[in-house]
Amino acid sequence: MIKINLVAGRKPTVKAPQATGPKLDFGGSRNLLLVGMLLLGAAVAGGWWWSLSSARTDLKQRHAEADRELERLVEVRAKAEQYKQKKDTLVRKIDLITALKKKQEGPVHILDQISRNLPDFVWLDTMGVNSGQISLAGKATSYNAVTTFYNNLAESGHFASVTMGRVFAVKEGVSFSLSCGFAGLGGADAAMAKSAPGGKPAPAKKPAAKSKAKPRGKPAGDAANPLES
Repeated sequence: MIKINLVAGRKPTVKAPQATGPKLDFGGSRNLLLVGMLLLGAAVAGGWWWSLSSARTDLKQRHAEADRELERLVEVRAKAEQYKQKKDTLVRKIDLITALKKKQEGPVHILDQISRNLPDFVWLDTMGVNSGQISLAGKATSYNAVTTFYNNLAESGHFASVTMGRVFAVKEGVSFSLSCGFAGLGGADAAMAKSAPGGKPAPAKKPAAKSKAKPRGKPAGDAANPLES
């Protein structure tokens, strides 16, 4: 039997070559889900890193500001210490000046009160102050003048514990010595203010009348005469 090839004249069709390139083969939906999770994790990590970087930058700025504030406070503290030292020095100077003034006021007041109560015909040769105790020595033309001086000091309110010392006749008249304490001005002024009506100071008490000077002899009988004791 004879076979005849009827398609012998036809040329086989050649397919055009297809362009070759990288193919993304995710291997199905599971691989695609894994890739998505990786991308999401990378995005979260990037956001977290950016947040940490921002926080770190903010902390650095705050640290720098804190350092600058600390330096400023150190300078302020140093200036405050200097001001405190200057204040302490000024306070010590003021206290010293006040103490010196008080020490100077005492002798001034003592001399002033003694001169106010010193009668005529009496003069002082020496005066000393030791631990608040005043010692006086002088001369007078008569015993009466010495008695008047003693009474003036005792009644002035500025002198306490007036004690008459040795009294004897000399060529000039009478030599005497006495001692007393200084009560200051506050006690006498307060007593005068209380005794006066309306709280006003009472007028100063006039000193005892001065007797005429006598060169010799004892004073006339007097209950307040310290020389008779």
